[in-house]
Amino acid sequence: MRIPKKGEIWYVDPDPTKGHELRNPHYFIVISDELLNKALGTAICCPISSGGNAARSQNVTVVLDGNSTQSGKVTGVILCHQVRALDLKERQAKFATKAEDYF
Repeated sequence: MRIPKKGEIWYVDPDPTKGHELRNPHYFIVISDELLNKALGTAICCPISSGGNAARSQNVTVVLDGNSTQSGKVTGVILCHQVRALDLKERQAKFATKAEDYF
């Protein structure tokens, strides 16, 4: 598997999780730099959800619409309060697309 890069979106199963953590497979956006990801073997990521109403009301989300990604297929909100370090290789994550460069 290649090293994840900042701004890429991967499909990941984050389980096991606890409490209010986002569970089940979701898209995650990588927010850490490729060099850091390579050095640590993990990527710092935020999940993307089509729900997230409580987070939306607290202004801790970033909207992804069809114009925000190269494929136009990943939409929803980035849950900025759910930052996680994930080993994408061990979790058998699948690359989905890349977000616009402003991420």
